[in-house]
Amino acid sequence: MRADRLLSLMMTLQTRGRTTAADLAKELEVSKRTIYRDIDALSASGVPVYADGGPGGGYALLDSYRTTLTGLNENEIRALFMLTIPGPLADLGVNQQLKAAFLKLTSSLPNQYQEQAHAIRQRLHLDAAAWFRKEEPVPHLQTVQEAVWQDLQLSFSYRRGDGTVNQRLVSPYGLVAKAGIWYLVAETERGMRVYRVSRVETAVLTQTHFIRPATFELAAFWEKWVSEYEVGLPKYPVTVSVGPELIPKLPHILGASTRALLAETQPDANGWKTIDHTFERQEEARAFIMGMGTAIKIVAPDSLRVSIAKLASEIAAHYAD
Repeated sequence: MRADRLLSLMMTLQTRGRTTAADLAKELEVSKRTIYRDIDALSASGVPVYADGGPGGGYALLDSYRTTLTGLNENEIRALFMLTIPGPLADLGVNQQLKAAFLKLTSSLPNQYQEQAHAIRQRLHLDAAAWFRKEEPVPHLQTVQEAVWQDLQLSFSYRRGDGTVNQRLVSPYGLVAKAGIWYLVAETERGMRVYRVSRVETAVLTQTHFIRPATFELAAFWEKWVSEYEVGLPKYPVTVSVGPELIPKLPHILGASTRALLAETQPDANGWKTIDHTFERQEEARAFIMGMGTAIKIVAPDSLRVSIAKLASEIAAHYAD
């Protein structure tokens, strides 16, 4: 552990130049006293580290000292440093290792490339989290991950969408993070299944090894599964007439595809446009349309119009008392 810290300390000094003990302690998450001991250890091992006292002082390496990294051109360096450490990798507990790897890489680059790497990080940030969605707790992700790494069968209790909890025994083939949500791809007695890891309520790593098929490709399976899942989603088509005050706002609510649909539709004499949209369920369509108030009208189906009229009457009666 200390060897890794000493290497990180050396790389930090090489990347940043003169740095105070306080800043080094904060970066490496240790005490200043530990930094002092580590500086002495580096010096004793032949690393040319020295201290500057007074204002603006700190620890630094001799300018002539540098590890080297070759074989990367300017475009490759730019592409590499566009990477960040997204939330899913932090969930897996490898964020510190990734930080250390990037630090080693950065410190090995010539000065002009180090400056370019810093400039890239200041100009591009990747945030994979979805809007208005709280992060799902995944308390058993580490156990699931270990089962995947070790090719060990996993026993877990799983809460279904309807709230029921069942016990499962699976052969876990892989983990997938999509839109900030973790999924487990596993083989069961009934074939391949996908489980949402946040719904795993208990998880026990067995000592039973399974044989992973040599032909299994996680990315190919996931792409096929997602495609089939999207096709299999329930569909509830609705035709609505949209008022002029809602038209410019609707693409921000229903998505960019609605913008093109509205652009292709001619308004009536009062500026209203009639379009089709597909919801998953009647309840979803009803909640959306009622939320838009009088800025939208149902054209079809009649059952949705009747349902909304009935609910509106019940709400009016409720607040009339």
